[in-house]
Amino acid sequence: MNRRVRSGLSTFGRSAGFSLIELMIALVLGLMVIGAAFVMFQSNRNSFRAAEGVNRIQEGARVAFELMSADIRSTGGGGCSSSSTVETTGDLSLAYRDAPISGSGSELTLVSGEDAAYKVTASTTTSVTLDATQIDDATEVFEAEDVILLCNARKSYVVEVVSVDASTITFAALPESYNLTDDERVPPSSVVVARLRSTRWYVADNPRGGSSLYVSRFGQAGEEVVEGVQSVAFSYLPLGSSSYTATPGVWTDIIGVRADLVLEGENVDGKALTRRTSNVVSLRSRTL
Repeated sequence: MNRRVRSGLSTFGRSAGFSLIELMIALVLGLMVIGAAFVMFQSNRNSFRAAEGVNRIQEGARVAFELMSADIRSTGGGGCSSSSTVETTGDLSLAYRDAPISGSGSELTLVSGEDAAYKVTASTTTSVTLDATQIDDATEVFEAEDVILLCNARKSYVVEVVSVDASTITFAALPESYNLTDDERVPPSSVVVARLRSTRWYVADNPRGGSSLYVSRFGQAGEEVVEGVQSVAFSYLPLGSSSYTATPGVWTDIIGVRADLVLEGENVDGKALTRRTSNVVSLRSRTL
C-alpha cells in the first residue's frame, strides 16, 4: 500500500513540471513571436507615415497649383476689351501692357485686373460711380491707396485710389482730363473698374529650417503658401509654338505656363519622401 502511494506521488511530480530545455524553447518561441509582432507593427507604422506624407505632399501640390493657376489664368485680363490701349505710363501700367507675365526659371511675376470687375454708371476725370445694382457699398471692396484698373472699350488706365465712399471712387485726374463715359467712340456701358493684382511666386527658406512656396503681392513681404516645397521651375509656351521654354523672346506672346514643383515630406526609415509634380495653365486673356 505504501509502496503504491509513493510510486504514484513520484509519477505525479514528474508530469507536473517543465524541464530547462522546454522552458528555453518556449522562451525562444515567445521572443520570436514578439519580434515578428514588433516588426509588423513597425512596418505598418512606417507605411502609415509614408501614406500620410504622400497625402500631405499631394494636398500641398493641389493648394499650390490651385492658387497659382488662378493668378496665371487671369494674367493680362481685367474685364477690359483686348483692344483697349493702356494710356498711363507708371511701372505697373507698363507691366500690365508689355509684360503681364515675366520671370526667371524659379520665380514668376504676374499682373492683371482681379476677376471681379464692376460696372460704372457715371464718371468724371477724377471719379467713377459704381452700379448700385451690382455693389451695395464700394468701401467693402475698395479702399484708399488701392491700385485700380479703369477702362472702356478704347482706353485703359492704372491709377491709385484717393478716397472711396458707398458708391464713388476718386483718383488723380486722368491724362488729358479724359472722361471714360464721355467718349463718343465707345458706349458708356463698356466702362468697368477692378482692383489691379500684382503677384510674385517663388520658393524661399522658411523659419523652421525648411523651404516653402511664397507669394508676394505688390512687392510686399512674401506670404507662406505651402510648406515643404524644395524648388519650383516655370516654363512658357509662346503663341504658335508646341514646346515650352524657360526664356521666351516676347512675354506678350505667352499663352501657357507650366509649373514643376519638387515637394518633400516627412522622413520615413531615414529616407526623405520626395515627389515631383507639374501643372499646365492657359492664359485666359490670350486664348479667349
